Amino acid sequence: MSPLKQTIVGLFLLLVLPFSAQIHCGNVELSVDGSTNAMITFDDFSKYNGGVTLNNALTLRVKVDHQAVPDPDCSWFLNMEVFNNPGAGTPIDEWEELFQYGSGSSDNPDLDILEIRIRNTCATSPLNGTFQTFTNNGDIMDIIQSMLPVTPAGSCTSNVNGPGDFNTNYDEFTFTVDIRVRPTLNYNPGIYEMSVRFHLEENL
Repeated sequence: MSPLKQTIVGLFLLLVLPFSAQIHCGNVELSVDGSTNAMITFDDFSKYNGGVTLNNALTLRVKVDHQAVPDPDCSWFLNMEVFNNPGAGTPIDEWEELFQYGSGSSDNPDLDILEIRIRNTCATSPLNGTFQTFTNNGDIMDIIQSMLPVTPAGSCTSNVNGPGDFNTNYDEFTFTVDIRVRPTLNYNPGIYEMSVRFHLEENL
């Protein structure tokens, strides 16, 4: 591949909130600090081989309130899901191709060149501090798994999922998202995109 060829990848980070009324909890909110659209250009060998890392690319803030009369079953889960627009004909394990430079004799980028790291001070997620990869469209990774026993806020331990918010329990209800993309030199140069959807919902 010519060193003048470029690969540009676009990553869209989307927030998904529950569409139904809450049953055990009051208000459930997921907010974001940072750009939800990352465009990364690979235009030299060191970027292709070593990858590009965006530390602190996004900050997720969770807010889950009790109802007026607190319900002891109020708890929540948070996950992320990869989406590559398979309806447009994208193979389930590849980034969606928007434009390809030349005819291309190699493969398009696989989803697993994207690595995402979730972290916070209390290490509330079992994934904390470790880069994770996706394999196929629709793959889901749990940041806080669903249907776990309630772990109350303030404990600063794994899987905190009781009511609370980033204002009063910042170290537990705030998650930093780091992104790394490492395409190597095995793929067709071009422009590709995919999205990662973050989903917060109460446990029912």
